Amino acid sequence: MKKPEISNISFGLGFHIALISWLLIISILTVFVVIIIHQQKSAFFQHLKSKGNSVSVALHDAIAGAAVNDDFASLVSASRTLIERDSDLEFLVIAKNDGFAVINLRKGWKVEKDMDKFWLPEIRQTSSTINTVPLLDKEIFHYAQPFDYSGIKWGWFHVGLSLRDYNKNVARLYRQILWLGLSCAIVSLVLCLGYAHQLVKPIIRLREVVYQIDRGNLNVRAKAVRRDEIGSLADSVNVMVEGLLHRDGILDSVRYAAQHFLHSSDWKTVFPEIMEKIGQSIGVSRVYIFENHTNDAGQLCMSQQYEWVAENTSSQIANPELQNLSYTECGLGEDICSILEQNTTFSISLSEMTDEMRAIIEPQGIYSLLLVPVLVEGAWWGYIGLDDCVHERIWLESERDCVRAVADMLGTTIGRQQAQKSLMDAKNTLEERVEMRTRELQDQVVAKEHALSQLAETQSSLLEMSRTAGMAEVATDVLHNVGNVLNSVNVSSNLIMEQVRHSRIANLDKVAELLIAPEGGLAHFLTEDSRGKQIPVYLQALTSALQKEHQEILNEVKSLHHRIDHIKEVVTMQQTYGRVFGVLETINPEALMEDALLLNSSALLRHRIEVVREYKDVPSITVDKHTILQILLNFINNAKYACSEKNSSGKITLRIFCPAPGRITFQVQDNGIGILPENMKRIFQHGFTTRKNGHGFGLHSGALAARSLGGTLTVASDGPGCGATFTLEIPVYSGEKS
Repeated sequence: MKKPEISNISFGLGFHIALISWLLIISILTVFVVIIIHQQKSAFFQHLKSKGNSVSVALHDAIAGAAVNDDFASLVSASRTLIERDSDLEFLVIAKNDGFAVINLRKGWKVEKDMDKFWLPEIRQTSSTINTVPLLDKEIFHYAQPFDYSGIKWGWFHVGLSLRDYNKNVARLYRQILWLGLSCAIVSLVLCLGYAHQLVKPIIRLREVVYQIDRGNLNVRAKAVRRDEIGSLADSVNVMVEGLLHRDGILDSVRYAAQHFLHSSDWKTVFPEIMEKIGQSIGVSRVYIFENHTNDAGQLCMSQQYEWVAENTSSQIANPELQNLSYTECGLGEDICSILEQNTTFSISLSEMTDEMRAIIEPQGIYSLLLVPVLVEGAWWGYIGLDDCVHERIWLESERDCVRAVADMLGTTIGRQQAQKSLMDAKNTLEERVEMRTRELQDQVVAKEHALSQLAETQSSLLEMSRTAGMAEVATDVLHNVGNVLNSVNVSSNLIMEQVRHSRIANLDKVAELLIAPEGGLAHFLTEDSRGKQIPVYLQALTSALQKEHQEILNEVKSLHHRIDHIKEVVTMQQTYGRVFGVLETINPEALMEDALLLNSSALLRHRIEVVREYKDVPSITVDKHTILQILLNFINNAKYACSEKNSSGKITLRIFCPAPGRITFQVQDNGIGILPENMKRIFQHGFTTRKNGHGFGLHSGALAARSLGGTLTVASDGPGCGATFTLEIPVYSGEKS
């Protein structure tokens, strides 16, 4: 699986913190600016309003009497005086309620007899606005005040003030606030970036530490310079690294054990080094192994076989109390033995031990111990123990898993090496028989009866050795599978012997006798003698005949070589029987069936048995090729015998189809002698057979192999004389359940 890479950060946490802080400051500054601008504009407006009111009051004082008495000359004179004195005054309009008005502009004055409603509002109250008035057609400050005199609602005063100073003040305000805002924004941005950088700097350092850890450097540590959440996170990372370093050491010890168990021919030679590796990686005081056995009284006992101790820890390998020690006497009663027999680890501390256990454990200085069972071929063989002589400890799950993995590998190695020893003995014997058989074929001195006799002796010898080693069924499978192939080997060898026995090569001696010292010389004999003249023609014909014999013998030798290779593959496959699965290959089911048929083709032709193929389109399967091939070989071989024992013509039908998604079915049907109903339930039992020369191992081992592949092996027959159908159903991928 591809290891994920740590991506580069375009906009990291520091940038986001700085951006959020800066945006917050900008938001506050914007609100402040809006408030300041509003307040300043209101102040400028109030100044204009105050000035408009002052002008209105002055105008009222100057023209009140003249207006009431309709003295318009005085009214105009007073208005002109006010306009000329104040350059900000744009107009003064004195409007009477009847529509008569005196309009004083900076450039002159005039009288209007019918003013519109703009100058005579219905609501008589003071107003001040900035708008565009009809007189000037430009934006000014317009101040309007009702003119009442002695309780008489006479009319209105309208004062128009220039916005020149107002606009200058507002523009200056905007410029000042703009520069102030930009300055504050820049300064705040710099401060936010600096603060954010200081804030995330420890996180960046921590990220770099994590990156180095990801690259495999477990010696790096994070510096906890702050006493906050980031500092706590750095401490957590350091604790995690220590845990990873500890776990890495444990895994390395498991890897070390696996390599040495795999490449060693004797586990006893490498186990002391493995114990040292385990003890150092887990950090214990003592590692040892005890092997189970039964004493004369029939009690289950244990004896210490190997031990590794740490520095300053006493060794117990020479302690006589740890030899032939009964489980019951040492305090490990039936409950603890039952736990270990179920392949479950057991741990205990000194404070939790019984008095019987303390009597043996305490003198050894043990505070905590861990026992991991070793199972060989499903039987409890012994256990691996770990002692902590420093303090009581809680054993981590990773430590338990490490020792459990080593114990499983040890049990598998012991079983494998025991099986290998037995199988190597069988293989050596078998190879000797194959070599002898090859020499016998070359020397043309071995008959079929002698080969079968020798094979029977070999089977007996192999079976006896297998019983001695506890591997009877494995060795029987080897002999049965090889026996099936040797039948074809015998056929090929007999054909070769017949061809060599009737070979015309002996005629060369007669030709040689004629050519040795003929009368009149060799030249005269070849040219003048009637017999000599026929020699070249005869030699040419003899050459063609010998070449044809040579080709036929070569074809049989190739077929013989192919079958011998299959014998080697069978032996190699059985050598790996200690493992749960063999080597898996992806192969076409039709090719498997055809290979099995090819290995029996000579026998089928000899017995004149018709073969019918009914193959459906099916997907390729991933299985142990040779396991399936042996089952199919057994099917076809049994069908051949069933057909040959029946007088009528034999017929075998081969089928391949998919009974369900993800499942493949191989089927071999014959029209032979059939199977009795009472034999249907016993046909897959070990040792059951109905043939004189049968041994009852093929179908039994085939059923076991089919079950290990996640499949089934079944048989159907309507009774004697009705033939039989053998069916192998397996998953497309070996090991899947239906």
